[in-house]
Amino acid sequence: MEILQLISAAGIGGIIGSILTTIIQSWLSEKARLETRNFLEKKEAYIGLMSAYQKACLKADKEAVLNFALWVDRCELLANDALVSHLNTMKTEAFDLQRSAYSEAKKIMKKDLNFS
Repeated sequence: MEILQLISAAGIGGIIGSILTTIIQSWLSEKARLETRNFLEKKEAYIGLMSAYQKACLKADKEAVLNFALWVDRCELLANDALVSHLNTMKTEAFDLQRSAYSEAKKIMKKDLNFS
């Protein structure tokens, strides 16, 4: 009788272990998927912002400025407070302030994407 109980306990333990392993693997997989999605969204927003800023500086027409504002808004949804502060400075008309804010924003974006 004791051998039957040991075999049963081992079987139940194996089933529980298998269930736990499946749950943990599923959780880790979902976490990795979310991290990848967040990275891709930030990367797209940051590259779009930099491209829109360069076009707004070169063309300086209303459409380019509105496009830049759209990318700023998108980045504000994803970015940390330090980057948002620099983005707001980039919206000013003082070119020197814009350029220094752009340089700092690039550093923050690079760090945020783990490229530093």
